[in-house]
Amino acid sequence: MEHKIAVMRHELAALKKQVRSNEKIWSGFRKVEIDAIGADTFHQLVHGITTGIKSTFPKVDEASIACLNLDYEIVRIMAKREAPHDISPYFVMVTEHELDQWFPDSLQPVVGGCDVPTQQRLFPGCKRPLGSTALSPLIVSGKLIGCLAQGSYDRRHFSAEAGTELLAHLSATIALCIRNTVNIARLERHGLTDPLTDIPNRRFLERRLDEEIERCRRYGHPLTCVMLDIDHFKKINDQYGHSVGDSVLKSVADALCKGLRASDILSRYGGEEFVLLLPETRLVHGAKIARRHHQEIKKLQFKLQDQQRLSITISAGVAVLDKPPTAAGGDLGQWLLQRSDHALYQAKRQGRNRVIVAE
Repeated sequence: MEHKIAVMRHELAALKKQVRSNEKIWSGFRKVEIDAIGADTFHQLVHGITTGIKSTFPKVDEASIACLNLDYEIVRIMAKREAPHDISPYFVMVTEHELDQWFPDSLQPVVGGCDVPTQQRLFPGCKRPLGSTALSPLIVSGKLIGCLAQGSYDRRHFSAEAGTELLAHLSATIALCIRNTVNIARLERHGLTDPLTDIPNRRFLERRLDEEIERCRRYGHPLTCVMLDIDHFKKINDQYGHSVGDSVLKSVADALCKGLRASDILSRYGGEEFVLLLPETRLVHGAKIARRHHQEIKKLQFKLQDQQRLSITISAGVAVLDKPPTAAGGDLGQWLLQRSDHALYQAKRQGRNRVIVAE
């Protein structure tokens, strides 16, 4: 009996040790993920992910990102001389054929030993032979766009028996952040930015809306839309002049940008209207975000002549395209915009200065 109790205690201690280890691993992955979401540029994203992984996980000795030349934009990004970080040791441009060779059977992480050609291609700066690697596919809208590569000198660190769920989760987030930073770079070239507020314009929103609707269709993830309008904006222009109106628009845009994830899309939809797309966000969370913005904008103060101060409010409508998409036929993107616009109209009819959630 005493022997059984001793065995059980030993097993319980081992289980507790494993739980603590799992918590530490999850915390590390979460830190890298948060840093990726907070990256503003492609260079910052790649540098932060690769150096963050190596500093967070002691047995990971090498890390890199391999990626296709997305829409011919990566080459232009890499050519920028003013980039704050040299990412050449951590970034590799690859072809679709190479990605197919690394992921021949399925779009799941591949762990195990490392051959010399793979090491030379994915870790060009590594001179010492790696014992094991983990290659995680980067997928956007069902398309394989690249690979997150990690290497260890320990041949047992990345073994076939190791779980890959966290790797898959992290690579999904990184893929979305890469797509977003590339889109931002494209914004700067194609005139898809509103010149006054320096945020994406309606044209860009419509492009991204199509992409997000397709992701919603494919994966069943919810897509929430928030349409916001500055209350009595015409009176502000008429009473105080367009310079004050422009200042209000800029300040509202800055306030709406705070706290956005890399996957979120904010645009100036037209005039005093803004649209916020929140991928993978349910209606209840989208409504919380809208209410938070509503309260923050109420705090804004604008100094006028004769020591006067101007306060503003906004009205907002929130709608969601949830899984599975069941909107009646036609263009789901327009359906979602119309739902949020209708909720916004209800907010105005009820006196403005409020957030209305579509039923």
